[in-house]
Amino acid sequence: MRKIFASILLALAVSSTLFSLPQRETYDSSLWPEKEITVICPWAVGGVADIVNRTLAAYVKEELGVTVLAVNELGAGGNVALTNYALSNSCPYEFILGGEGGFAIAPNIEGAEAIVFSYDDYEPVINLYSSIMVLTVSSDLGIRSFDELVSYGKDHRITVAVNGVAGAEAFLVRALFDQVALDYELVNYNGANLALRAAAKGETTVAVSHQSQALGAVEDGSLTPLIVFDDERSDNHPFEDVPSLLELGYHTYYPNTCVLLAEKGCDGQIIEKLQSAYLAAMGKKEIKNLYDSLLIEMDPMVGREYDRHIESVISIVKEAVSQLPHP
Repeated sequence: MRKIFASILLALAVSSTLFSLPQRETYDSSLWPEKEITVICPWAVGGVADIVNRTLAAYVKEELGVTVLAVNELGAGGNVALTNYALSNSCPYEFILGGEGGFAIAPNIEGAEAIVFSYDDYEPVINLYSSIMVLTVSSDLGIRSFDELVSYGKDHRITVAVNGVAGAEAFLVRALFDQVALDYELVNYNGANLALRAAAKGETTVAVSHQSQALGAVEDGSLTPLIVFDDERSDNHPFEDVPSLLELGYHTYYPNTCVLLAEKGCDGQIIEKLQSAYLAAMGKKEIKNLYDSLLIEMDPMVGREYDRHIESVISIVKEAVSQLPHP
């Protein structure tokens, strides 16, 4: 599956270079924005990032005085959109969301030679949220703990529903399962909700997702939560009694983030205006209520602070990959 992912990205890289890059638009940063702006979500409609992007757009519009279009561009777990954006010269009227998958994970696993962008091609504007992932298992199997899953895995191959084979979900479960020598297969779905639905229906053994995405299936009893990928237990119902990864003696985890990005070299005055607009929007009571309902944390890292987060995750990924068995 990793070879398939690499082939997709390599084809994308080759085809993208066949087109001439658009000319950079001229603008006056003191007057910006003079027309609507677009924020691209590289993940599926209905996911946490998509909901946050669309909801914030209305409030950022109030701050900037122009329409903010929230659009989606799917493919290769977000890497298609990130590639296209890196080649587009879109500043200052198009921006994109990103996270650890494209910048810390995909460049450090098999197939990395197909990646034609890097974190250095983007400028972090502001992190929109941080979230803790949860591992859930199909309740039909009667598995109630991670130890029981390990025992089950001695006689069964475990299928894992993920949103992109090079995304945060896939990496976290791969690092964990390889430590306990489980036989498993990553099954890619084009959206986290589709991956959760597959596990809930018993099409796969387990899934990894945001807590809010698993919430409904956990409450209706079709999924059983086994682990939260953090250093302590969750404060969110119904995950309070679910052990943390650190509690079980494993150490490969980090908060999953969703950062708003500009093209590298985008005018600093525009970056500051965007930061101010998003901070003001995130301060609204309605947005705080949305974050609570999605079980995500408001974590507005900017600039060098977000750089350090990516550097930290890259170190975690490289250490974990160095310990993985090689084919």
